[in-house]
Amino acid sequence: MLPGAALAQSFGAPPVTEVEGTSLQAMETHTCVNDQATKGPGGLVTRAARSCIGRSARLCEGAPTACLQLEQSYWDWRIAQNYMGLQAWVADRPAAENGDLQASVENPAAATANVTLECTLRIGQNAPSDTADQDIAACEMRETALIALELEFTVRQACDSAADGGFAAFCRTVPE
Repeated sequence: MLPGAALAQSFGAPPVTEVEGTSLQAMETHTCVNDQATKGPGGLVTRAARSCIGRSARLCEGAPTACLQLEQSYWDWRIAQNYMGLQAWVADRPAAENGDLQASVENPAAATANVTLECTLRIGQNAPSDTADQDIAACEMRETALIALELEFTVRQACDSAADGGFAAFCRTVPE
């Protein structure tokens, strides 16, 4: 077991993304989530961690819908980073055990495949609104963020028992 392995894991700086002429790196959200992660895996499933959702979008100076989409891309990136760990975990398992698991970790977008539909249905059930696009973008960003936090919680918990192999190396990733 690697002492503090789950606490050491970091993905480095988030990428800068652009939507409709607005750029965002989501550093406020990233810093907040990383602060919660230092409390151990459980720090990612707290009210404090959920309060990180939307921080960068609220400070963004672009159109509200674009800012929400930009932060959502941050959460998608965070999911993809955790999928690298899941892929390493599967690769470390005996070949006879990882057949179905391998297919399940190939596509990080699968984690959020139903978010657009769910949010469109949820927002579409309300009376027509002038802010429907923004409401859907906010829903999609929040749902993606919740999936990302739950996934990272699970991966970091598994890091606590990672002893060797590619997954243990993933768990020992340190800040850049």
